[in-house]
Amino acid sequence: MRPRLAGFVVLAALLAGCGHHAAAIPHVAHVAPTSLGRSFVVDLRGAPSRRYVRLLRREALAARAEPVDVRAVPGGAAATLAVSDPAAFLKRRLQGFLDRTLLAHRQNAYLRIVDGRGAGVLEWSVTGPHGSLWIRRDVFECSPIQPIGVPIGATYPSCPA
Repeated sequence: MRPRLAGFVVLAALLAGCGHHAAAIPHVAHVAPTSLGRSFVVDLRGAPSRRYVRLLRREALAARAEPVDVRAVPGGAAATLAVSDPAAFLKRRLQGFLDRTLLAHRQNAYLRIVDGRGAGVLEWSVTGPHGSLWIRRDVFECSPIQPIGVPIGATYPSCPA
């Protein structure tokens, strides 16, 4: 098969949704914000940082996540991402997304991960020296973001990914 023809076959398969990466990204148009997310976004003040929003969207797609809502201003950013495979995303791809976007290094950061139906998987925020973290119990052990302390005697299922 000629290289050019092979390229067209691969391109046609990807456009048809036959590729592993394309099929893994859920298509979630809107997710209702939580009270924490709503209050965080209200406090994001300043001129929008379109360049950083583009970076967050590009890296979310590279990590096979749908960027449902992404906002950024100098020093602060909020992102809601939808994933079809929460355990695998948390275990294998979330750390890379955080490293490439430097989201965790911003003064004010909010990250919410939902599954393909819009149900909560992880919600994390940092505002100055304060922060909060919620992780769904069944994927708790998969997350690279962990609380400082876990209650004595608390047990969680092992990561299914």
